[in-house]
Amino acid sequence: MQYVSPPKSKGYQDDWGDSREGYEDRGVFREARAQTGGGGNLLKSVGGLAIVGGIFWVTYLVAKGGGISDISNILQQNRGPVVVIALGAITSLLGKFLR
Repeated sequence: MQYVSPPKSKGYQDDWGDSREGYEDRGVFREARAQTGGGGNLLKSVGGLAIVGGIFWVTYLVAKGGGISDISNILQQNRGPVVVIALGAITSLLGKFLR
């Protein structure tokens, strides 16, 4: 029986030839980046809570008032939830951009 060795690979050839380089191996550990300004996270959290609170308030008013068909009348009589949701959205956007 005659042993035939597999052909030696010459490398991958394409339009760029053998001049490719792989990605840099940075290792497993990376140092944490220093955070700049922590006030943005607080404002975003307060804004999110205000939005959720306003949605819950609207849900309560609709459930107490009679149904979804009367939602425009309910919100015209009680403008508080809309103001809370709007202030929450503004606060959340300020928290995002004041990083």
